[in-house]
Amino acid sequence: MDGNQSQTVSPQSPTASVPEASIRLGHDAATSLANTTASAPEPSIQKECVSFVSVLDATKHHLLSLSNLLETFKKDHPKFDVSLLKDGVQVKGPDQIEVERLKNEVLQFLTGVVEDHLTHDKLKAEFLGREDVKKRLNLSLKSIPSTYSVSGCTVSVTSPSRSAVRQARDLIESQISEFTVPIAKECESVLCSQEWSDFLASLDFCSAKLSDAGGAITALTLTGMEKDNEENIVVFLSTPRQKEIVLSMEPGMLKFLQLHHQGLLADMGEVILFPLETADGLSIQGESNVCQSAAELLSAIIGSIFTKTIVVTQPGISRFLLEEEGVSILAEMTAKFEVYIDMAKVHWEPLEDGDILELAWKMTTCQNFQRSFSANSVQDFIAGVPNGRTDAHTSARIEEAKKILAVIGSDLNPQPSSLGATDIESVDLYSDQSRDTSAVAEEEDDQPQSLQAHDLQSSSAPMNACSLDEDASLLLAIQMSMELNQRSDAEDIQKALELSRTDSMPNQENTQLERAFDMSLEDAIKSANKAEICVFANYNHDLVRVDIALGKKVGLRQCEEKVENKNLRKLSSHQKRCIELIKRKHAVEISIQGTTAVLSGFKEHVSEAVMDLKNVLRRTESMMIDAEIVKTIQWVWYEQGSSSKAIPYPPDATVFIENAWKMKQKKTDILFNNQPCSIDFEKMEEHSLASGKSVPIRRKMLNKEDLYTDGTDEDYSLLSSMPEVCPVDEDSDEFQNVVKDFYDTLQDRHNKIRIIKVYKLMNKLLHDQYRLKKVSIERSSSEAQVERTLYHGTSETSVKEICIHGFNRSFCGKNATVYGQGVYFAVNGSLSVSDTYSPPNADGHKFIFVARVLTGDFTVGKYDYKTAPLKESSGVPVRYHSVTDQINSPTLFVIFNDTQAYPQYLITCKKIYG
Repeated sequence: MDGNQSQTVSPQSPTASVPEASIRLGHDAATSLANTTASAPEPSIQKECVSFVSVLDATKHHLLSLSNLLETFKKDHPKFDVSLLKDGVQVKGPDQIEVERLKNEVLQFLTGVVEDHLTHDKLKAEFLGREDVKKRLNLSLKSIPSTYSVSGCTVSVTSPSRSAVRQARDLIESQISEFTVPIAKECESVLCSQEWSDFLASLDFCSAKLSDAGGAITALTLTGMEKDNEENIVVFLSTPRQKEIVLSMEPGMLKFLQLHHQGLLADMGEVILFPLETADGLSIQGESNVCQSAAELLSAIIGSIFTKTIVVTQPGISRFLLEEEGVSILAEMTAKFEVYIDMAKVHWEPLEDGDILELAWKMTTCQNFQRSFSANSVQDFIAGVPNGRTDAHTSARIEEAKKILAVIGSDLNPQPSSLGATDIESVDLYSDQSRDTSAVAEEEDDQPQSLQAHDLQSSSAPMNACSLDEDASLLLAIQMSMELNQRSDAEDIQKALELSRTDSMPNQENTQLERAFDMSLEDAIKSANKAEICVFANYNHDLVRVDIALGKKVGLRQCEEKVENKNLRKLSSHQKRCIELIKRKHAVEISIQGTTAVLSGFKEHVSEAVMDLKNVLRRTESMMIDAEIVKTIQWVWYEQGSSSKAIPYPPDATVFIENAWKMKQKKTDILFNNQPCSIDFEKMEEHSLASGKSVPIRRKMLNKEDLYTDGTDEDYSLLSSMPEVCPVDEDSDEFQNVVKDFYDTLQDRHNKIRIIKVYKLMNKLLHDQYRLKKVSIERSSSEAQVERTLYHGTSETSVKEICIHGFNRSFCGKNATVYGQGVYFAVNGSLSVSDTYSPPNADGHKFIFVARVLTGDFTVGKYDYKTAPLKESSGVPVRYHSVTDQINSPTLFVIFNDTQAYPQYLITCKKIYG
């Protein structure tokens, strides 16, 4: 709201105000007093009057600034100050009456302000709302004075009077000019481009759009600029323009377009199509409107393409799909179903075709051991207590010492010494050729040939040759000696070692093994067994067809092979690493149950892996697990100058040295208390790279009375690690009852089977499920006997599965389907002990489950039954509970529900021959 106020301000009290009557009274009194006291005149005080008019409306405030009203006040009343402030008008002067009169004139101006609202089309309203246009028109309207504003399609004109509003409206209309430019239909698409928007922005005071009817461009500009802007638009429309549009897409989508839309891409002759270097898009180049049309067409096609990610999980699937046969199958499906199969996420990299045992040993990092030995250390080792090993990075120091001479050999100027100057490349690393290393290895009880330590630096016997290893050892000994004595020259040696690292990097072509080390075996095996492929197709049903066809082709090529070997029961860490490498090398899955290894994967891969596995087991037949090594083998070393005091290596070091010995290594690197050493099996010496000295070593076989522990060998059991399984005591009545019942059903095989062990199963989950099923069958069965004790023979590989998951049809009932596709149980044990149903493992052990089975109501089975048949006599659809071979005297039963049987005992037995 606009308002006003007035006040009289004295110099002494600028904030005081008094009523108007009081002011007049004071003025008359002052005049009278001046006339009566002429003899003593007093100076009159000049008083200033102030009045304020509030103007909060921004438009009226702006209009006041445009008008000459305030300037007229100042000109006609020089003694008065009329100011336009940010929130109103302030009037100051010596005469209150005149101040009030000026204020009233301001109020009259504000009261007479008129605002008119006009509605225009969108193009015209937007044109009038442009800042450059408003600035130009407001300059013309200033003389009226008037102003305008735009909101949406409404233009509001504000003036001091109605006549001024009409004048402002006429002026605005006279300043705007409209013209049209014809445009061909095929060129209309250019008006949607960024190039057209940029062109319009470059024109002076011009806005344009395609007319509603099409075929012409409607443009607005300021009067007098029509010709120039029209010519510019005509030139723009008639000038061919080159443009590039980048269409981003997945690489697989681009391949699909190139493969199955070749004709469409070839027909786009008016544009140039380039795949991006990153293979994730397409560059479209050519005339602007043609490029735009091509991009819209390709975008529509891309939007109509169907995609699906298919994840195939099978042993070795990645290797299979990337090799020749897999590539051929994918090419066949690509052509048949008109799809593209993107293999970007399928990874498989072959492992070097080397010896598995050697490769596994290379993966064994140089170990760091404590030199000390105690009687308790053996027991701690067997119990699994850590024995002070450090990180593997310390092993690099030995190799650095070996490489350093190749880098800085030309800069070293050694003084003449007993090492001589013979070419190190021409000398055998192991100069004692006369010694039969195999004989040395077997001389367990002989004393070492030399018990004197060999000082390589001070030996008086001249050496005719020296090996690179020995020179490297000497140089590292010098370096470490200087480190211990805190000599500053150690920094120079360290620099040389760093330089040796830089110059000794492996060549690019020899990095297969290095890449295998970088990627963990576990990750590599997982990658080989899982393939994630992305399929692109024109129709969704083609994706489904590819999924089904690929699954069938892969499934047909999968197979399993078994390898029986008693050494599979107890594998050393080195043997386990070899098996992991076989899985990695051949892309197969290997699961070990007892003495049986099951290899699964593609046929060719499995055949290759079986050969490698058998070879590893044959060559490591004499290898022992770590705990057995420390019980039966002792490696010792002899102190300098002592011929009888043998000091045993700690257990973990013994295991490491023994495995290297079994691997027939000539020399192996090792760390003792963080100091680099090497074990030379040809010379039977331990050589310290720090001191440069060597001490004799010896391998001893311990007699039974000399074993580290008095304990007997661990009684191996297939189920020893399962908490819900326990052996049945042979002296117990329970054991005798189970064995008696079993023998009573063996018939003519009674004297041909020997019981090894009986286990009792206590799987609470399976038992609870069985009890619930029993209650249900008892309610629905017409038979008095719904439960029987039956026998189920199986292979060693299925034992744990049955103990954990029960009699699941996915791994049971593989040997017979004559009476249905379920789980088979024998009434007599003589059937279960047949090799057909319980094949012996590598130790000749057979596995028979004693099971409680809910047979309920049963009928004769047929080969094609996948579930028990319906009862014909029943008025409601009720099924039998099981099927059998004959109703009157059944010899077997088949169930189709996994919870109808509970594995109560596992009998391990063996055939007796002769």
